[in-house]
Amino acid sequence: MTHTHLIDNAPAKRRLALLAPGIAQALIALDYAIVYIALPALAQDLHLSPGEMQWVVSLYGLTFAGLLLLGGSLCDRFGARQVFSAGMGLFLLASVIGGMAHTASMLLLARAGQGVAAALLQPAILALMAQRFEGEAHRRALAVWSAIGALGLVAGVMLGGVLVSVNWRVIFFINLPPGLLALWRVRRDFSAVREGTEKSPAGWGALLGCATAGALVWALMRYAETGTHDFNANRLALVMVVLFILHERFAQHPLFSPRLRNLSGLKSGWLSSGCYMASVGSQFYVMTLLWQQSWQLGAVMTGLLFTPLAVLIVVGNALYSSLTRRFASAQVLVAGFAAAALGLGLLSASLPVPVSWGFMLGIALSGVGHGLIYPAMFAIGLTATPAALQGRASALMATSQYMAGAMMLAAITVILGTHPILENWVTVFHWLTAAALVGMCIALCAT
Repeated sequence: MTHTHLIDNAPAKRRLALLAPGIAQALIALDYAIVYIALPALAQDLHLSPGEMQWVVSLYGLTFAGLLLLGGSLCDRFGARQVFSAGMGLFLLASVIGGMAHTASMLLLARAGQGVAAALLQPAILALMAQRFEGEAHRRALAVWSAIGALGLVAGVMLGGVLVSVNWRVIFFINLPPGLLALWRVRRDFSAVREGTEKSPAGWGALLGCATAGALVWALMRYAETGTHDFNANRLALVMVVLFILHERFAQHPLFSPRLRNLSGLKSGWLSSGCYMASVGSQFYVMTLLWQQSWQLGAVMTGLLFTPLAVLIVVGNALYSSLTRRFASAQVLVAGFAAAALGLGLLSASLPVPVSWGFMLGIALSGVGHGLIYPAMFAIGLTATPAALQGRASALMATSQYMAGAMMLAAITVILGTHPILENWVTVFHWLTAAALVGMCIALCAT
């Protein structure tokens, strides 16, 4: 089924059609990051234990990564606009609960609800964009959308310090105006088209898939919390992986059908997505810890220091649009990972003297690399994917992204320990650099 009838050639209307997906992506990214800086104020006001503080962060990622596969299947079955509306409605409800929370359990419920909503929104966003744009227009739309998402991630860290200085509850209530605007625009700019044609992809396979992803993330989070393997968590994750593999091998309607598995571009896309989150995608978290724990900077100053990185990510996105007129997306992806690896390597080498040209150049290169990688990996993974499979394909890429992020977060937590010294920070940046180099090798194979 073609979707040419959904494409509007009027430039102004095309730009407006990016508003709802862009706002949703910015909110997803913002709420993933904004809690980091707010944690001390949250813990003091609600009397959170150290374990509860950890779960305020990890519950969002756990439910997000664990339910993405189900969200993608629901998009293919019920339509992207319907799933987007449901996800945004749940996200706003969870934000209200978070802003009104007076107990730890109420706050944790809100964070879990936000993660579930994000798992519905992420595949719906990409499926809506694939419906609305084609060819060169789709590549340009991905560049704009990725810039908005990247800015949302940085804004989460930048705004966190400012908003917490007013009241930590504002970090939840601030989602309401843009979220309501996105709900209004998605009804105006997108048709309620159901693209899916395969039988019941959102059945047992999707439920088993999300349970498997959730078990894996939980095992990784437990390792990050304790520094040792949790036998019960690991055993559950292993059992779920085996059950999922058996289902995909023998089920009449597997979650990842042969059509999905045979898409070579999607394979490169989801592998690149994992490497992205394990490298420059984890850089925000590492830099936040470095500036606050090691350099002893305040929340507001930490947010301001992210401004150059945010600007250079936007520069990278703009370069992507220009470069794809002359080069294939896979070639741009190689350049992006190469710039990211060089930038992260320079940051590692410059840590003994942070105020240096090497450190500034490292920030610049890693930011530009980030801006190139994000749209390029989705272009490779989704451009040649049939419309009927867009929901599950985008969910697979996002699941790879956040699973890799959870794995890297666990590794970073273990490496840094409770009182990190200079050598610990250098080792962390070595790991980020290695992930970028692996991504570059994957992109080279895709060229």
